Amino acid sequence: MNHEVLSNAEIDALLELFSAEGVPEELIEDSRSLGGLHGGAITDIDLLKPNRLSRDQISIVDRIQEMVAGKLGALLVDRLRVEASCDCVAVEQMRYSNWMQQVERNASVYIVEIPPVSMPAIVTVSTDLLLGIVDRVLGGTGERRVDSEGKRRELSDAEYAVADAIMLPLLDYLAEGISEIVEVQPRVSARYANITLTQTIPFQEVVLASHFQFSGSPLLGDLRIVLAYTGLEPYLDSLATSRFVSKSGQIGAFRDRVLEHVRRVDLELGVELGHGELRLAELMELAVGDIVPICTKIGGLVDVPVEGRTKFRGVVGSRGPRYAVRIEDVVHD
Repeated sequence: MNHEVLSNAEIDALLELFSAEGVPEELIEDSRSLGGLHGGAITDIDLLKPNRLSRDQISIVDRIQEMVAGKLGALLVDRLRVEASCDCVAVEQMRYSNWMQQVERNASVYIVEIPPVSMPAIVTVSTDLLLGIVDRVLGGTGERRVDSEGKRRELSDAEYAVADAIMLPLLDYLAEGISEIVEVQPRVSARYANITLTQTIPFQEVVLASHFQFSGSPLLGDLRIVLAYTGLEPYLDSLATSRFVSKSGQIGAFRDRVLEHVRRVDLELGVELGHGELRLAELMELAVGDIVPICTKIGGLVDVPVEGRTKFRGVVGSRGPRYAVRIEDVVHD
């Protein structure tokens, strides 16, 4: 086959021809045979979609990080003597470039080597949280996050050293979570004041990202950690035997058993026939045999509470020798 390279002039002439007369019929026929242009089924494939970890693996990691979150919150309460809690609000896989867009530009960044994992973990902490920790360690209330001019300030080297008294134990707990996958020996290798300064993970690398939120009085802030999939891949099989896997191997395996138990639970159900209003003088004069009118009319709807909460409305009547109520409306599902 003779392969010729077209000149720029020939390429321009072809483009003008296609624009003026459309695509030649012989090219359309060729495209139809390949399933393109006017025929065949085309399936869109997102080659950049980060789907390296399975849904079950993400679910197990989520349970691990919930355990870690409890330890992180307890550490702040114990060390800083404040009311605080920590929740893991997200565990997901994404491209590292997308994760960087979610991080505050002025967040503090810790590069943590975690051998035998080949790539380091990256941990970011919001400036507000670190400033609150430093102020509390130094005897303050934990609320000093601005300078004398009222502007949000950055941490000094001395303040970073103070913050390490809390941050290093926090990083140890994060490493405990990673050790549920593979036993690691954490070591902080670098610290930055801006996420854009880190060059440890390629932008298109798939990462496993966990997002923790601290809340309380006065501490508020975020902590994030990412692990490169390339580094974790050799150890992910250990998740199948993790202690955080459901006993049955499937989430919701005990659903039928729980439903069977719940269906046998006794609940208190009552019928409120109505209510009336009396003046204090009338109440003081009440005697046996007196009749107190109520607001409900004969045949009108009455409230039917379940465990103290109105769930239905119905009409009172009788069934055999007993009073009964016919449900006419559902107030709360």
